[in-house]
Amino acid sequence: MQTPESVIYDEARNAVYVANIGSVNAGGSDGDGFISKMTTSGEITDLQWVTGLNDPKGMGIFDNMLYVTDIREVAVIDIESGEVTQTYPVEGAGFLNDITIDANGTVYFTDSDTDKIHMLANGEVSTFMSDSSLQRPNGLFAEDGQLLLASANGGYFAPIEMSTKEVQAPWMTDIPSADGIVKTTDGDYVVSTWQGEVHYVNASDQASQKLLDTKAQEINSADIGYVPGENLVLVPTFYDNRVVAYRLGQTNM
Repeated sequence: MQTPESVIYDEARNAVYVANIGSVNAGGSDGDGFISKMTTSGEITDLQWVTGLNDPKGMGIFDNMLYVTDIREVAVIDIESGEVTQTYPVEGAGFLNDITIDANGTVYFTDSDTDKIHMLANGEVSTFMSDSSLQRPNGLFAEDGQLLLASANGGYFAPIEMSTKEVQAPWMTDIPSADGIVKTTDGDYVVSTWQGEVHYVNASDQASQKLLDTKAQEINSADIGYVPGENLVLVPTFYDNRVVAYRLGQTNM
């Protein structure tokens, strides 16, 4: 792995995809980013499955296509062929980050540099919302009627009401560099922070519990993934160049 930033599980193929930034530089448009393919047991089956990307980050799957943010555009990859079939440039983009896709196939993605959430629907990119309260938006998770947001600079995890486009009262605060979001088979949430924390959030009362803290070891925890059948949280460690799996146990929350 080379600067793994994001992990996603493909249930239809029982495969895991890892977005590798490659070398980290200010411009990012260096073409050395790639997607790796691996098994849920950690075996890398194709290290450079998709190549020629710049700084790939967030990923989402819909209708046999893998959507990936790549600095200032969204790349669409045919999963069967491993080929990039389409790219969608985003005008004025600064730092496209995480992706989520709703049940209808609408793709939502954050631009951390511009405090915006964009959307891709019917082949057209538009801005879903632009609001300084997003405070460097990073992680997204779409579910009925709302987007869940992990705000990096705001250090919070909060729902956004999609009908009003308003950020609601945070479910969690004091989580600097908030990053990835996954939903568990129990209907609860796991939220990571880039600096090295992973938190469990109870959906019923929003009570939270820290599950992992690797800041002292300087091991990051970027955009996490989840394997439902095995209750595994997959943590890309960024500069540590690994993906580490943790099985969720009883949280006693």
